[in-house]
Amino acid sequence: MGQQVSELSRHTEELEQSIRLRLQSLQDAAKDMERFETEVKALHVSLEQVQATLTSPELSRLSLKEQLTQRQRLLADMESFKQQVEAVQDCQSALRVPEEVVTSLSICRTALNLQQEASQLQHTAIQQCNILQEAVVQYEQYEQEVKNLQAMIEDAHRVIQDQPVNTSNIQELQTQINHHEELAQKIKGYQEQIASLNSKCKMLTVKAKHATTLLTVSDAEGLTESLEELDGDAIKRNTQSQVSVLAGMSKQSDF
Repeated sequence: MGQQVSELSRHTEELEQSIRLRLQSLQDAAKDMERFETEVKALHVSLEQVQATLTSPELSRLSLKEQLTQRQRLLADMESFKQQVEAVQDCQSALRVPEEVVTSLSICRTALNLQQEASQLQHTAIQQCNILQEAVVQYEQYEQEVKNLQAMIEDAHRVIQDQPVNTSNIQELQTQINHHEELAQKIKGYQEQIASLNSKCKMLTVKAKHATTLLTVSDAEGLTESLEELDGDAIKRNTQSQVSVLAGMSKQSDF
């Protein structure tokens, strides 16, 4: 009887030790998961902020050059995505979960989607900068042409105004009249060219803004789909289910 009691006591101690180890393992796993979720949510917030800036109505009302400057600044800020993505990857690697289980965890799938969205947003911002850069160069060329034409109009007006009217010689007067008519026709042609260039500027602005908007809307839809599981209730459900998975794995390892 004494031997049985001793054996039972030893078995009880082993069981208690196993439970303590399992509990510690679960607590450590839960802490790892909380850190992982914190980094995932931080990346989510950063992506939302960038997306909000890209889709802001105020941004679309800026000039092409101002839009380009804003997006270039935003692209520079997006370099922080690399550190955030690395932090997410490090936390995921630190999870005490077998590789085959990682793919089944919703938070891991969400993290992967967010990493892909971060890369896509950077790619989109680069595309938008390229579109706007080309548009700005073309716009400035149009503006310079308009300035040149305006200078030519001013020169023509100056010639007309500064040239004295000679009424003593009919032939010279007729020559002046013909010259003024030629200048008037040139001025009219310059004005038509300016109107055409102004129209091109407006069309260029519309096309550039439309192209950048299409890119932004496409990414916004993808980001929304990727983040549906990151609301508060979903996070709680994910944590509970993930700890349960870890608990089940720990039980299996005891047998």
